[in-house]
Amino acid sequence: MYRVLIVDDEPVIRNGISAFIDWEKEGMTVEEHYANGVEALSALESLSFDILITDIKMPLLNGIQLMKQALALCPWLKVILISNYSDFEYVKEGLKLGAVDYLLKLTLKREDLLAVLHRSISMLEEERRKDSELNHYQQGALYLDRKRVEQEIKRYIAQEQTFPESTVWAPAWLQESYVCVYLMLDAAEEWRENYGYLYVQLLLEELQEAFYEQMREGSALLVAESSLFLIFPDLEGEVEEQLDQWKRLLEAKWGISTSLGFAQEQGVHRILKGYTESRLACQRRFFEGLGGLYRWGGSEANHVQTLTDTEANHDWTPFFEMIHKGDPASFAIDFALERWKSGILNPEQVQLEACSLLAGAYQSHVDAGPLLSERYGMLRKTETLEQLASFMICELEEMGKSFVPKLSDNGYGGQLITKALEYIAAHYTENLTLQCVADTVHLSKSYFSLLFKKQTELNFIDYLIELRIREAKRLLAQNDSRIYDVAGAAGFKDVKYFSKVFKKITGLTPVEYRENMK
Repeated sequence: MYRVLIVDDEPVIRNGISAFIDWEKEGMTVEEHYANGVEALSALESLSFDILITDIKMPLLNGIQLMKQALALCPWLKVILISNYSDFEYVKEGLKLGAVDYLLKLTLKREDLLAVLHRSISMLEEERRKDSELNHYQQGALYLDRKRVEQEIKRYIAQEQTFPESTVWAPAWLQESYVCVYLMLDAAEEWRENYGYLYVQLLLEELQEAFYEQMREGSALLVAESSLFLIFPDLEGEVEEQLDQWKRLLEAKWGISTSLGFAQEQGVHRILKGYTESRLACQRRFFEGLGGLYRWGGSEANHVQTLTDTEANHDWTPFFEMIHKGDPASFAIDFALERWKSGILNPEQVQLEACSLLAGAYQSHVDAGPLLSERYGMLRKTETLEQLASFMICELEEMGKSFVPKLSDNGYGGQLITKALEYIAAHYTENLTLQCVADTVHLSKSYFSLLFKKQTELNFIDYLIELRIREAKRLLAQNDSRIYDVAGAAGFKDVKYFSKVFKKITGLTPVEYRENMK
């Protein structure tokens, strides 16, 4: 049985999680749960646990502080964070420290929690398997020495501790010049979806073993679900050239694509610095594309700096104005890309900012919470800025098509108008009338008109015209069709009427709007 520890300052959350799962059936036990990090840490000092489920914001000792100290006591511990939408900065720090995943309190579902618990168990089982098996590397003194060095390096990195000037475990080559390489498996999420989580882990282990076979000295650490950290004596000759050659051989043998960031350091006390620099260098793949080999020292050096208030509090008013007016989503994203390509933010900050923009755009939509939670998870999986931008455009375009306003209540009247809005969204380019929409929800035309205005604060015809103008904007920006054809495709049967309404709403004629979009 795997032992689970639950920590949250809200009794309803603690008891809810405890009652959520049939723990015995799933091969787990929940013997303890606590209201704060101090009590939990005391339990961890005297008892052994396998999985820690903890809230982030708690009194006395928050979830991140608890996680750091818990991992120092129990390095095998798998941590699952529970957060609110406002905890993004803490979530980012927790994931960086090695949390398995995070779950949002407001949208917490049994199946989501169960999936993360199963993943944690798989990781524990795999680690136990690796610890228990003796292969030909473990039989040799060289492997044992390397493993000891590897574990010491991993311990210092996990705790973000500065390495001492000299240590008894460090081999002589770590006092000289060495190379730090952060390797990321490209398209790792696709590999996991197609072949499973364990397949990716086994693949990384094979890469680790291949490194040990090829390099007489050095260490290879599994530092994330799809990453390796390699450290070895400085190569003779051109480091970048030899790394590129090794990378090509690796990819050809396993049929994969990898991105590598590397830095050169000297002295055991600079290993943590080399790890940070090589990881930041590898993050350039987000901006420059997958499959690259990146030397530390470029624009990524800026990412270690804290954002100024001006940089952090960017004015996104033009972005939301474009979304609100129904302009093409690509133009709003182009505005965002001007900031994201500037090098001010690192990939995690870009993803967090993109999620915040989606949250703002979703504010006018019904039941946006679950949607936002799901979308943020998908945003985190984007590996390049190009992927993120494409995802954002698709989301905003889909949002623009529905244009679903918030309703004044979720009662029976709200349910009827929601059904009507769905019908309108599917048929607004047709010859749609107030009567035919009222008929779909079995209300009289006059009562439906009053109820629609009460629920949405919009007249039916104004809402319908807004949808059609949004579609016309999209068509005008995407192709060079005749204005007559655009009007018809957007649901306007009279092109003159369309042109008048379009100019009244946008301040431009359809032709002028198209030219501006170009």
